[in-house]
Amino acid sequence: MSSIRIKQIDAFTRKPFSGNPAAVVLDADNLSAKDMQRIANEMAVSETAFVLKPESEEHDLRIRWFTPSKEVSLCGHATIAAFHALAEQKYFGLEVNEPQSFLMETKSGPLNVDVEWKDAQPYVKMSLPVPHFFPFPDDYSLLCASVGISEIELSKKVKPQITQNGYCFVPLSTFDSLKTLEPNFLLMQKLHERHDIVGFVVFSTDTEDRDIDWHLRFFAPQLGVNEDPVTGTAHGPTSVFLYQNGLLEEDKKYYTFRGSQGRFMNRTGIVTVNLLIKNGKPDQLEIAGQAVTVLEGTLKTHSNIPQAL
Repeated sequence: MSSIRIKQIDAFTRKPFSGNPAAVVLDADNLSAKDMQRIANEMAVSETAFVLKPESEEHDLRIRWFTPSKEVSLCGHATIAAFHALAEQKYFGLEVNEPQSFLMETKSGPLNVDVEWKDAQPYVKMSLPVPHFFPFPDDYSLLCASVGISEIELSKKVKPQITQNGYCFVPLSTFDSLKTLEPNFLLMQKLHERHDIVGFVVFSTDTEDRDIDWHLRFFAPQLGVNEDPVTGTAHGPTSVFLYQNGLLEEDKKYYTFRGSQGRFMNRTGIVTVNLLIKNGKPDQLEIAGQAVTVLEGTLKTHSNIPQAL
């Protein structure tokens, strides 16, 4: 394939140049994994989504996600962007104010996606696997040094924990600590080598905005993303973290949250998180948001320059 159609879309926002940019290729069936990786590296955003035909008839479509350096098994903002692009192009018969549901095939397993509409614009909701949390397996001093905070800035109510997919959750007491932290990416690499940690979710529920439940920052230098503007796969599990550590009202069966991220990168975005509790345990997890297309065109994949000069 000598050229492909591609879009760049800001997710978790309706304002251009805010939220998290993702590249989207809607017709990727003729691309190899090597092609996808090269395209993702060229686009140089945190993730590029490639939409393909499903391998199983049970699914409606398949999506693969690539950072500039590697393929990942799950990505929230690039999925929001991909379905925004599908709706723009009216793929699958998507029409304004006509909601549809999809079963998406991914390396994380089948995931549900609903396309609804707000103000005649797509509003995308996607399910996430419910994470499991484990105690942080090392010295807090090393973790704090890697994040760039002092130990006294950690939350007094709950300790750092990690998930089975390699996310390390670091709760802070104050918003100011989140604002002023100075990450050390070399130390993050050491923790990755020791414990296979691929992302650091640093957050605080200290917020003066009554419409915002937490502020968050996400660092993943091991994935080629030093700091990500808005990370759906971090916000969703944050709700589970808070519930399982007794920091939410225990008598509710359904929670809706709004998490904010990207403020310190001048790319603020908002992630809506829905959490369903069944028999006292998190049962269903969902993130949702909107997006806006900022760029679309054709990516040339051939060269007229001869190999030998």
